[in-house]
Amino acid sequence: MRLLSGLKLQHLRLFFVVLVLALCAKVARAQTDVVSIGMSDSYPLSGAFSYFEDESAGLQLQDILAPALQARFRPVARGVQSTNFGGTSSAIWLKVALQPEPDAPREWLLEVAYPPLDRLDLYVSDASGGFRHQAGGDSLPFSARVMGHRNHVKPVELDPGRVSVVYLRIASEGAVSAPTTLWRPAALWRSDQVTYSVFSIYFGLLIGLLLYNLLLFFSVRDNTYLVYVAFVACIGISQAANSGLGGQYLWPQFHAWDMIAINATHAASGGFAMLFVRSFLSSATNTPGLDRFLLALSGLWASTFGATLLLTYRTVSVMVTVLAVVSVVTIVFAGFNGVRRRHPGARSFALAWSAFLVGVLTQVMHNNGLLPSNLLTVDSLLIGSALEMVLLSFALADRINVTRREKDAALAQVTSEQAMVQALEESQARYRAVIEHVAEGMVVVKGERIVFVNFRATEILEASKSEILEEGVIDRIHVDDRAALRQLVRGQVEALQAPQRHEVRLQLAGRPMKWLEFGGNSVPWDGGQGLLIFFLDVTQRHNAEMETQAALARQKELNDLRSRFVAMTSHEFRTPLATILSAQDLLKRFNDRLPEDQKQELLGMIESGVNRMTGMLERVLLLGQADANMLEFKPRRLDIVALCQDLAHEARQQQPQSRCHVETAFEVVSPDGDFDEKLVRHIFGNLLSNAIKYSPAGGIVRLKVSSQGVATVFEVSDQGIGIPHDELEHLFESFHRASNVGDIQGTGLGLAIVKQSVDLHGGRIEVTSREGLGTTFTVWLGASG
Repeated sequence: MRLLSGLKLQHLRLFFVVLVLALCAKVARAQTDVVSIGMSDSYPLSGAFSYFEDESAGLQLQDILAPALQARFRPVARGVQSTNFGGTSSAIWLKVALQPEPDAPREWLLEVAYPPLDRLDLYVSDASGGFRHQAGGDSLPFSARVMGHRNHVKPVELDPGRVSVVYLRIASEGAVSAPTTLWRPAALWRSDQVTYSVFSIYFGLLIGLLLYNLLLFFSVRDNTYLVYVAFVACIGISQAANSGLGGQYLWPQFHAWDMIAINATHAASGGFAMLFVRSFLSSATNTPGLDRFLLALSGLWASTFGATLLLTYRTVSVMVTVLAVVSVVTIVFAGFNGVRRRHPGARSFALAWSAFLVGVLTQVMHNNGLLPSNLLTVDSLLIGSALEMVLLSFALADRINVTRREKDAALAQVTSEQAMVQALEESQARYRAVIEHVAEGMVVVKGERIVFVNFRATEILEASKSEILEEGVIDRIHVDDRAALRQLVRGQVEALQAPQRHEVRLQLAGRPMKWLEFGGNSVPWDGGQGLLIFFLDVTQRHNAEMETQAALARQKELNDLRSRFVAMTSHEFRTPLATILSAQDLLKRFNDRLPEDQKQELLGMIESGVNRMTGMLERVLLLGQADANMLEFKPRRLDIVALCQDLAHEARQQQPQSRCHVETAFEVVSPDGDFDEKLVRHIFGNLLSNAIKYSPAGGIVRLKVSSQGVATVFEVSDQGIGIPHDELEHLFESFHRASNVGDIQGTGLGLAIVKQSVDLHGGRIEVTSREGLGTTFTVWLGASG
C-alpha cells in the first residue's frame, strides 16, 4: 500500500509537470509566430515579431533567454505602429521563429530598411542550440559591415526542416524602427536596382536644378538664386545621409560626421530655407514683421547646427523636429500671403512648400511611431523635397518671366518717349519755318509823317490804316524805346542812309507787349524821297531767343553738372567696382583653396560694393524724378516727434563707427502735423547722416523741433568741419561737394534732394556754417515763413 501510494504521488507530479510544460509551450506559441519559409523571393517579418522593451538597455541575450523574460514578449502591434517604436531610450528586442520548408534554400539575407539605426544585433539559433551573433548599425564604421549596403543587411543560413529562432536587438538615439524583410540574395539585388534607380532620378534632379540655378545666378547676379543653390545642396546632402547613401558612398571614412550628418544637414537646410524665403518674397520690404520672424528662425537653425557638435543626438533631433514643423508652417503661411499680394511666383512657391510640409509632417509622425515604416513614410521627406525643388524652380522661372516683362514694358515706354520727343522736335521745326516766312509790315515816312501803311502793318500794330496815318506809331512804342526810335528815323531821313535794324517794344492798352524789329531803306515817294520802314512782329522770335539763352545757360549748367557727375562717378564708382572685381578674381582663381570664412568675407565685399553703387544710383534717379516734377507730395497726419526720434536712431545705427552723440529736443505745441513721411525721411535722414559723416572728430549732433506759429521748425546742428563761406550759395546744387570734405565719401546729391523735398512741402531751408566749427540747417515746414 505504501508503495502504491508512492507511485500515485509520482504520477501526479509527472502529470503537473507535463501540464506546466504544455501550458508554457502554448504560451510560447502564442507569443512567437512561426513564419513558414518556402521558395518566395522575400518574406516581410515586421508583422510577425514579438517584442520586449528593455528599459535599462543593458540586458544581454542570456538574460533574454530566461523564462521570466521570455514570458514578457508581446506580439507587435498590427496597426500603424508595427515595428516603429518612435523615439525611445530603451533597447527593443524582437523575436521571430522561422520554419524553412524541406525544399527551401539555405542562404538568405535579412534586411532592416532603416539606415539611421545606431545599434543592431542579430542572433540566429543554430543546430547546436547556440546562437550566431552579428553586430551592425551606423554607430559602427561602414567598413565593419558584412554586406556593403545602405541599409542594415545580414546574411542568414536556415536549415530546412529545422525551426530557427531569430532575435533582433535595436537601439538608437533617434527614432527606433525596424522594417524587416527576409530576402533571397538575388531578389534583394533586383529590388535594389529599382530603389537605386529612383535615387538616381532624385539626386540627378537635384544636381540639375543646382547647376541650372547656379548658372542663372552668374547670369542675373540675383542673390536669391545663390541662396537657392545652397538650399538645394543641403537638401541633397541631407537626403543622402537619411537614405544611407552618404555613409555608403560619400563619406564612408568619416564615421564621426556620419553620426551627426542627418541633424546637421537638416539644420543647414532649414537656415538656408529661411534666407531663401526672405529673398524670394522680399519680406524685408513687403512684410517687415514676418521678416523679423524669419530672421529669428534662421538664427535658431544656425544655433541648432552648432548644437549638433555639443548636445546629444536625441536632443538635437527634438530641436530639428520642432523647428522643422514651425518653419515649414511659417513658410507656407508666407507663401499664401505672397499669393494674396500677387507676388511673382508665389503660387508655385506656396504649392512647393505645402508639398514639403506634408513630407515633414509624415516624417515626424513616422519618427514618433504614429505611422508604419514603408516606402512612403521612410522616404516621405525625400518625396516631398523632390516635389518642392521642382515647384520652386517653376517659381523662380516665373520670377524671371515677370522681370523680363517689366524690362520689355520699360523699353516700350522709353521708345514711346523718344517718339514723342522726335514729334515735338519736328513740330518745333515747322513752327520756326512759319515764323521765318511771315510777311513784313511796312509804312512810308515822308517829312516825319506816315504816308503809307500796308495791311500786315495794321495786323501787327492792331490799328486801322486811318488811325496809324493820323496818330502815327510812336505813341504805341514803349516809353523807354521812343527816343531811340525817333533819333534813328530822323537820322536815316536826313542822311538818306539805310537804317540798321532795331528792336523796340510795342505797348498796347490791355494787351500783351510785343517786340518789333525795325529796318528801312530810302525810296522815292511822290516826287521826293521817303523812308520805307519795314517791321516784323518778332515777339515770338525774341521770346525764343530769350528761351534759347536760358536753354544755353541751362545747357551750361547741365554741362557743369555732367562734369561733376563724371567726376563723382569716376571717384565713387571706381572704389566699389575695384573691390568687386578684385573679390571676383580671387573667388575665380582660388575658390577651391580659400577657407569658407574668407569666401564669405569676399562675398560680403561684393555685396557691400553693389549696395553702395545701388544707393548712389537710387539718389540719381530720385533727383531725376524731382527735376522732372515726378516726385509725389502726399501729406498725411504724422506724429513728427516719433518720426524724428526714429530718424535720429536710424542715422546713428547707419554709422556705428562714428564718435558723434546724437541728441533730440522737442518744443512743439502738438506732435502731430501734415507731412509727407517719405519726403521728411529724405530731408532729415540726409541732414542727420551728413552731420554725423562730416563730424569725423565726433561731438554733438542735435535735432531740435519747435513750433513757430503754424510752421514747424527743425534745426540740425553739428560740430563738424563746416562749409566754406564762398561755397554756401552752391550747397544745394546737384553733385556739388564742399572743397574741404577730403576723402569723406559722398555723391553731392543729398542736399539737392533735401531742397526738392522742402520745396514740395512749400517750406524753406537755411544754412549757417563756420569752417571748422560746425554747421546748422534750419527747415521750416507747414508754412513758408
